[in-house]
Amino acid sequence: MNVAEIGLYFAAKALRSASIAHTPEMKAALTNIEENDAYRAGEIGRIISALKKYRLCLSERTVVDFGCNDGALSLGYLQNGAARVVGVDVDESALDRARALHQDERMSFLKSTVSSIPIQDSTIDAVISYDVFEHVSNPPKIVEELWRILRPSGWVLIGTWSWRHPFAPHLWAVMPVPWAHLLVNERTLLKACRRVYHAPWYRPNRHDFDAAGRRLPDKYTEQAISRDYLNHYLIRDFESAFRAAGFSCQTDVIPFSSPYAVWTRPFARARWLRDFLAGYVWFSLKKPLALTTAKSPSVSRS
Repeated sequence: MNVAEIGLYFAAKALRSASIAHTPEMKAALTNIEENDAYRAGEIGRIISALKKYRLCLSERTVVDFGCNDGALSLGYLQNGAARVVGVDVDESALDRARALHQDERMSFLKSTVSSIPIQDSTIDAVISYDVFEHVSNPPKIVEELWRILRPSGWVLIGTWSWRHPFAPHLWAVMPVPWAHLLVNERTLLKACRRVYHAPWYRPNRHDFDAAGRRLPDKYTEQAISRDYLNHYLIRDFESAFRAAGFSCQTDVIPFSSPYAVWTRPFARARWLRDFLAGYVWFSLKKPLALTTAKSPSVSRS
């Protein structure tokens, strides 16, 4: 065990009870799936506020909930005026649960792949993707798909974060140390996570057990964090993918809300610091009513 691994292990132990990585609500959501559903559904207020801020309207729209999981937010879009919601996800078990929980003729749930969305061209008014796009393994291809399914003048709202976010690796349960993945290499980070997972003081959460309630083996045995799970994109990478597909893009960097990070707020929107100091990032994308430039066949296809 090297010095960096030891340091991360003891830093994680010292910070395990703080609310730096997890808010109390997030911690509650990790206890069981019902609490997680309630937490996820409660995030609709944050999304509706963003829609109002960027002047995006749900009323009477056909909306795709991209990365819908079990549909908690899909229902929220209906309740806030959408005419129809199509939930899309790569996880078949999550979709099965969504179909069981939300039996409404105005809602449907479809299985996508990492590079395609099973929806016809130019049939969707709006797409919302919340806390999902950092997991998209092939963002350029999926962005092309969003362009394809949208009608002219359609819009997309994406909420995500940069790979330089302090907790971008989604390891907060075992590694509540901000920017840990930027302080050491990924191999050392995962070795430290493994030690934490087996420590007597670590408190397991619902993701650490199988359906029968048995503790799972640790998940931190690889040499690096999979790009299929997290795409490692920076803000500029997302922006490039959106613009390459033909979208106009408005980027809104939201400073950290945590009282621990008050000092970062004046610097959060600075071009060279925003990836490190953005608590969250919203991208508001618009497809033009009429194309003014030729697009490649891979983006605009019949």
